[in-house]
Amino acid sequence: MLQTLRNLFKQQDPDKARFQNADTALTLAETSVERRFDCEYRKTYDFPGQYIDDAHRSIGEAPLHEWGMIDIGIEGWLLPADASKLYELAYFAGGDVLELGTYKGLSTAVLARAVFESGRNSWILTVDLNASSSIDGSANLDRLKIDGRERVRFLTADAIQFVAELGRMGRKYSFAFVDHSHRYEHMRETCHVLHQIMEPGSFVLFHDYNDPRNADESNEDYGVYQGVHEGLKPGAFEFWGIYGCTGLFRRTSMA
Repeated sequence: MLQTLRNLFKQQDPDKARFQNADTALTLAETSVERRFDCEYRKTYDFPGQYIDDAHRSIGEAPLHEWGMIDIGIEGWLLPADASKLYELAYFAGGDVLELGTYKGLSTAVLARAVFESGRNSWILTVDLNASSSIDGSANLDRLKIDGRERVRFLTADAIQFVAELGRMGRKYSFAFVDHSHRYEHMRETCHVLHQIMEPGSFVLFHDYNDPRNADESNEDYGVYQGVHEGLKPGAFEFWGIYGCTGLFRRTSMA
């Protein structure tokens, strides 16, 4: 399997980002108040207009479920700001994309379409602990005929162990979307090794980073914010913004 993974990918240099949006930073205490619906999508890259293209607009302006998440025909939990940022980062990534947490394929569909519209031949690897998620995700992308679905590889594996293995392989990514778990210990362990697989200048977007449940000490299932800040290698990442419930960090050139 490892040799197959090595042969799947061809890395490209990422484009340079422009807008850090550091003013959107929140402390853990500040996230305890519901702010997910107030943290709007803002650009990281420099492009004309509000949206990159019609596909980006269709995602940012998609119909909403009654609880505020986008509805494109696949079950999942992405706010418009989450989905818009996800599309932008995948579009401009310049190389291959890693997703931790497939579920039903909602975010995978956004990633696939963004890479397709970018015109590059990059791959998307999406990993989930549950085999049913890989099966359902692939089926949903096929059912909706999502552009770029042929560049997606679905894999069933423990995300923490898999990221560590990618690091040992020397595998590098231009963008990663992390949504495999909300638990503090899982996030912290994953973040410990993320610097090994991310190219300098690449981005990692953490789902549910801005979620009131992280600050609730009685909720043992949530600790994304804490896991990110305590798990990322000091100096290896810098904060680049909060959009919806997601937190964006950029890999620095430091080892």
